[in-house]
Amino acid sequence: MLADEELLTAVRAGDVRAFDALYQRYERRLFGYIKRSVGDLQVAEDLFQDVFFKVVADASFDPERGRFGAWLFTVARNRCQQHQRQLAQRGAKDHLVDTTPAPAADPEEAVGRQRQVEAAMAGLTEPQRQLLLLKQVGQLTYREIALALGVAEGTIKSRLHDATHALRRRLADHGGTP
Repeated sequence: MLADEELLTAVRAGDVRAFDALYQRYERRLFGYIKRSVGDLQVAEDLFQDVFFKVVADASFDPERGRFGAWLFTVARNRCQQHQRQLAQRGAKDHLVDTTPAPAADPEEAVGRQRQVEAAMAGLTEPQRQLLLLKQVGQLTYREIALALGVAEGTIKSRLHDATHALRRRLADHGGTP
């Protein structure tokens, strides 16, 4: 299996199979991250395509500075934040983060649980929400998140710990399981 950086080099040389492999490797995680960041399926689809194709065409990635996956999610985070700023400039209301909890046996219970998680996530600060999404949805390592955000790995661990506890407190406040 080729490393992401090798696939990217092959894609830039015109290898369609390398593009397919890189796309399949990140499609689900990247789309999930963007969808949960913007809270709108249609917008997420547009941003996903925009981010993925921009990253593939962008020659600024330097493998000496970090891994492709971390860079990809950094670009996605920046693009989602840009989208949110554009919405705010147009006077649009903030969107709730769309999270999908594990399915429950009872559909009504699943909907209720989803609402609890949405309410808890909406009550977090934007940095806390982004950290949780990068870790859980993006499946980035602490090191990759630290590189993406330009802070020390220990700082990321501490901030993620705080964000997780804040989410648990909010879930408890909304009747969910802490």
